[in-house]
Amino acid sequence: MTPSTILPAMMIAAACSTTLLLAGCGSSSHEPREVQANNPTVTYRYHGDQELLAANQNANAFCSQYKAVPRTQRFTDTSEGHAVVFECVPTATVSTVEFAPDTPYAYRTDQELLDRSSGAERYCRAHGGTDAVSSITANPDGTRTVTYKCVLR
Repeated sequence: MTPSTILPAMMIAAACSTTLLLAGCGSSSHEPREVQANNPTVTYRYHGDQELLAANQNANAFCSQYKAVPRTQRFTDTSEGHAVVFECVPTATVSTVEFAPDTPYAYRTDQELLDRSSGAERYCRAHGGTDAVSSITANPDGTRTVTYKCVLR
C-alpha cells in the first residue's frame, strides 16, 4: 500500500467499526430467545417396592407445584441402596398405560412398577378417587404382582 491509499483505507475501517459499535450499543429490537430449558427433577433413594411407590407419590407432590407429573428419568444403584430420578413433565407428554382397578399386574422391573403405579394414579383421579392404594405380592416364578384400588382420602 502506498501512503496515498493508507489514509482512505483507515477511514473506511474506522467508519465500519463505528457502525458496528453503534449497532451493538444502540437499543435493540431483538427479544431474548430460549437457548435451552430443563424440566425440574427430583431424586429419591429407596429400598424395595413400597419405598419406590412412596418416592413416586412424593415426586407427584413435588411436580404438582410445576403443574406437571413425574416421569422416570433413570435408576441407579448406590452404596446406600437404589436411587430414582424423576423429571417433571407436562401431562400431555406422558404416555398412557392401560389400567383396570382390582386387576393384578405382573412386573419384573422397577420401571414396570412405576408405569403401573402412574397409570393407576391417573385412572383413580379421573374416576373420582384421590389415591391408588397398592398391594404387592411375590410370585414363585420371580415376578411380583401389584393390584390397585382407588380410595378417597
